[in-house]
Amino acid sequence: MSVCIVEMPSYTYAVKGEKLLRARGYPCEINRKERPGGGGCGFSLVIKRNYPEAIGVLRAYSVPYTNIREGGD
Repeated sequence: MSVCIVEMPSYTYAVKGEKLLRARGYPCEINRKERPGGGGCGFSLVIKRNYPEAIGVLRAYSVPYTNIREGGD
């Protein structure tokens, strides 16, 4: 199973994205970074399945994000 880590600009957008995706059947969760870098709020959204489609949902509903990292299992 592939996962995707979507770095969010704020906790509020992380929650909005999580609720939006879960309501549409995409398993995801909010993770807090231990040491946020200089350009993010320290929260990310981990999408656990069908992440290309899930990213499309975030874009369609204008939920901003700062970076996308593809992961492994």
